Parts: sequence; C-alpha cells; structure tokens
Amino acid sequence: MKQRLFLIIYLLFFSYKAYTLETEEVSLWKEDIQQLQKLIETHHIDPFVNIDKYEFYEQIHNLLKSLPDMNEAEVEVGIMRLMRSIGDGHTFYNMMSGPHRHYPFRFKYFVDKLKVVDSIAKYSFLQGAELTAVNGYSIPKLEQQLAPFVNYVDNPYSFRFSFSLHITLAKFLYGTGISDGQDEVTYQFLKDGRSISMKVHSVPMEKFGGLNTQYPVLVPDINYFNIDLSGIRLALLGKYDAVYVDFDSYPDFSDLQEQCENIVDIIRGSRVQNLVIDFRDNHGGDFYVGLALSSCIQNLDQFDWRNGIYVMIDEGTQSAAMSNAAQYQQILNANLVGTPTGADPNIASETNRFKLKNSKREISIAKRYYRFIQSPTDALYPDFPMTTSWRDYKQGRDGALLQLLNHIQEKDRENQVKS
Repeated sequence: MKQRLFLIIYLLFFSYKAYTLETEEVSLWKEDIQQLQKLIETHHIDPFVNIDKYEFYEQIHNLLKSLPDMNEAEVEVGIMRLMRSIGDGHTFYNMMSGPHRHYPFRFKYFVDKLKVVDSIAKYSFLQGAELTAVNGYSIPKLEQQLAPFVNYVDNPYSFRFSFSLHITLAKFLYGTGISDGQDEVTYQFLKDGRSISMKVHSVPMEKFGGLNTQYPVLVPDINYFNIDLSGIRLALLGKYDAVYVDFDSYPDFSDLQEQCENIVDIIRGSRVQNLVIDFRDNHGGDFYVGLALSSCIQNLDQFDWRNGIYVMIDEGTQSAAMSNAAQYQQILNANLVGTPTGADPNIASETNRFKLKNSKREISIAKRYYRFIQSPTDALYPDFPMTTSWRDYKQGRDGALLQLLNHIQEKDRENQVKS
C-alpha cells in the first residue's frame, strides 16, 4: 500500500514538473516579458488610455510571479491578456508566430449562430452545422470566459470575428483552461435538429491554412476584368448600371498607380453612373493605396456623385480598410452599406512590429492615432444596414450585395420618373 502511494506521488510530481516551465525557461520568459513591458511603454502612442498604469504594472508583476507554476501555453495567454488590456486591436501578441496547431474548422457568425463554413474532409458532414459548445462551455459562456484573452479586438464586432478564429487555436484553448491538452477538444454541434458531440484532434497549420469556405458566391454572377492587380477586382454590372470594385486586400502602391489608367478607361467606356467599392472582409494594409484609388477615379464625371457612390463594410473591415471606408464617406460622399466595421474609427492604429528576444514570438504595438469621426463611437456604422443571411450564404447568394443592387435600381427608376 505504501509503495503504491509513493508511486502515485512520484508520478504526480514528475508529471507536474513536466507540465510547468523549467528553471531556465522561467528566466527566458521573464526577460521576454520585461522586454515587452519596455516596448509598450516606449513605443505605444498612448498605452494607458484604456488601462490604469498601476493596474498594468500589477499584471506584469503577477505574471512574472506566476511563471514557475505555469506551462508555456499559460504564459502565452497571460501575455495575450496583458496585450488585450491595452485596449486596441493593433496591440497584440501573435501566438501563431510560434509552434501551434489548429482544430480543423472555419467558423462564421450569422447573427448569434456560429456556423461551420469549412473543414477538412473528415468532418465535411458538419459543414453548415451550428457550433453550440466547446468542452461543455456554451458559446455565450465561452465568449465571456475568453473575452479578456482574445487579441486583434477594437470593438464587439471584431471580437466575434477574432473569437471565431481563436476557438480553433489548440494552444489558446489549452492555455485558457478550456481544454485539457493541445491535441484534443470536444466540440458540440447542432445540425438538422440533431445534437452532435465529438472529440476532435488538432492538425498542423498547413492543413488549417487551406480552409476558407465551402460556400462560394454564385449570385450575382460577376465577370471580372483582368486588371492585373493583386487584391482588387473590377467588374461592370450593366443590369444595375454599376461598377463593382471588390477590394479584398491591398496591392503595392506602385502597382495601383500602374493600373490606374486602365481602370479609368474601363469605367469611362461603360458610362455607368453608380460605383460600389466592397471592403468586406478586408483586414487592412496601406491606406494610402486606398487613397490612391480614390484619386484615380475622382475625375470620372459620369458617376452620380451625389447619391451613387457606395462602400460595403462588415466586421471584417478593419485597420486600413476601415480608414478608407471612413475617408470615402467624406471625400467621395459615399454611403456606407452592410454591417458595422470591426475597427474603431477613433483609436490607436498602425503598428510597430517586434520579436521577443528569447521566444522569437511576434508582437505588435500601436504607434499612431487617427480620428475619423469627431463624435464618440466604436465603429463605422452603415447608412444602409444590409446583411447576408445564413439561408442566402449556404445557397451561394451575396444577400447584402443583392439588396444594394436592388436599391440602386429603385433609386435610378425614381430618378428617371422625376426627370
């Protein structure tokens, strides 16, 4: 009996020691956290606007004090909590810059329901299912539990956008105590009225990185011109008397300048009166590229510059994309269409990027402050709220864009009657 008790204590002791950081690791992480503190104090434009300075120092102190009792995942989410407390989406710790694995799903919110929009082949039968819980935590409870740790957050809209990624990050769920390990978690789903619970194993980033969505947009059917510009596509929607610019990501400034004349020639030849620029799901880049695009098109007199310019936004419209949407509202007299942006138009922005000395993990610290709207707000809100429902999405219909195009048709009909 005594031998058995000794064996249990022995196993518990050594499993605990393996679970926590080694003495040398504690020292290395301590250096990194102290480096992080100094970087925030010296490079952030205003680090203590959302958190009291002494509360920040207390967090640092408590994290350093707890290092000997922590494992690596817990240290990393501890740093994420520290970065989140600064209160802007451009100040963050990139857990994915170190070794990590994901659970093989892509999730997207539709109102309050989190749907599976892609997965590895093994779980393809779950596509379209609603995620209802993770390891017994309901989604509302999980949102509450993880709110202090989720990075890349400016407002409630970017929180949900970022949350849907973080709940696939195995080390994050482990470090926050949601899962018991970094390789397995139990997801609960609801599909066709049936509850499904299953243990899921993590996969390498290479597999997860190939996931996006299994629901391509089929309606409206859009044929794009070849303008040889990475991240920007151009189409003429003659039925709706509109030019459609799908601005997914930011090309190089010089590339846009080279294509400006081509873009203008295509639009001028069409004689259309309405312009739609789509910033949905654009996470940002160099907003001067967006300004260059506005400069490129501003001499096109054919547009209805009073009522015919529209910019589409959603929770994925962040950083420079949000900046350009706000600028277009001002300098192009654009109407904003869609759902609120995931970025705050009055918050610290732009980034300084650094690597921590020992762990080599990447961090970002906000270095600029922009005020795009004079009144207090937390997002750019649409002039015309329009959404894509789950029913539309699964049928390959871009509901928000279709609503906007129908609005343009109705506006043009009314103008013709008046004239």
